[in-house]
Amino acid sequence: MIKKDQFSEKKAKAIELLMKSYSPGKVAVEVGISRVTVYRWLKDDQFQAELSKRKNDLLEAAARKLSGAADQAVDVLIQLLESKQPNVRRLSVGMILDYSIKFSDMRDLESRIKALEEAIDKK
Repeated sequence: MIKKDQFSEKKAKAIELLMKSYSPGKVAVEVGISRVTVYRWLKDDQFQAELSKRKNDLLEAAARKLSGAADQAVDVLIQLLESKQPNVRRLSVGMILDYSIKFSDMRDLESRIKALEEAIDKK
């Protein structure tokens, strides 16, 4: 991670705005720099590393939230199996079966990839 004294306030602000999907032109206006400077920063390895790190941190936080909600979502789907409305029951059954198959396929692929990686490592 880049230390605060190595990374200017303007670069930090630019990264914050880029994370919000601002265009380089709009970033330049908001930060008070030229558009050329923003494009130069975007080519800079240190700037790119910090931008990538912050994007990854954001994605990891979102993934943790989704994982935490997954158990609750499954519970809701299971509760919907008891609905008095046939269409709701049918849709929940379809979703449960669909996700079960996808999960099974994913686990199968993971184990096959692991076996291939182990076979490659032995060579």
